This record gives sequence, structure tokens and C-alpha cells, in this order.
Amino acid sequence: MIDMYSTQVHYKEPLLLFHNDGKRLVDVSEVSGDVFRKPYPARGLAIGDYDNDGCVDVMVANNGGAPVLLRNNAGQGNHWVGFKLIGKTCNRDAIGARITWSIKGAKRTRLKNSGGSYLSSHDIREVIGLGSAEKLDWLEVQWPAPSKQKDRINVVPVDRYFSITEGGKIG
Repeated sequence: MIDMYSTQVHYKEPLLLFHNDGKRLVDVSEVSGDVFRKPYPARGLAIGDYDNDGCVDVMVANNGGAPVLLRNNAGQGNHWVGFKLIGKTCNRDAIGARITWSIKGAKRTRLKNSGGSYLSSHDIREVIGLGSAEKLDWLEVQWPAPSKQKDRINVVPVDRYFSITEGGKIG
């Protein structure tokens, strides 16, 4: 019924895609394919690597309709590191862990969250894109409270998934 009451908001809306150009987010929806030209009753979104190729994909949940899978092919040919954190003293999924890594001397950090969208949940695994780099210099995990553990891994597997258990054990 929203279409009867508003000219600005509709029950079905087109999907949006933004590109970070390093300074701002640019709407690239119109040049990103037919899926971005069609309106959907989208109500949920989950991200994760459904085909385990290191490229994070997107699943859009539609109200009363089939979901839409946006398969990421953009990263093919690039290297990546994928891992699942397993907490022992802290929470099992290590939500709140600070993950820091270095690629060719450039240091990056991210916070492990349990993000999701309406009636959706993201893949619990982490994926770090390496681009053309063939390895990480190192990877560090500061586990969340009540743990005081900080693990640093100097030899990190590339182009596959693995697990890191609190205490530094790789599986």
C-alpha cells in the first residue's frame, strides 16, 4: 500500500551498488548490470563467500519472492586469506576481536562483528583481499574480553580457508 501514499518510497525499489573511489562512495548501479535496473521487494541482505573462492558474494532476501544471489567475480585472479576465529576464553565466534595485518608493509585493521540485516546473518568467516600480493607479512588477532590474548601469525596460508583458535593454533 506504500505506493498509494508516497511518490518517493515504493514497495519495490532497485538494488543499489556503490564503489569506494578512495575519497567517496560513487553510485555505480546503472552500469552494473540488469539486476540493478529491476525493482525488488528486498528486505534482507547477507554477505558471505557461498562458493568458497575468496570473493565475497551477496544474497538479497525478497519479501514474498525468490532471493537474488549476486555472485562476485571481480576478484578472480587475485589472492586472498580466509579464516574463521574460534574463541576459547572469549565468546566462541570471537565477536569484538581486533584483526590487524600487513601487506607489503601497509598495515590494516578491522573489528570482527556479527553483522546482519533484517532476518539475515552474514558468513562468520573473515576474508582479506590481497590483490596481486602473494602473501601477508603477518596477521594479528587481539581476542575480545575477557581474554587478554593477542596472537600473531607470521606464516599465513593464502588462497584457502583455515581456522585460528585463541592461543594461536591454526587448523
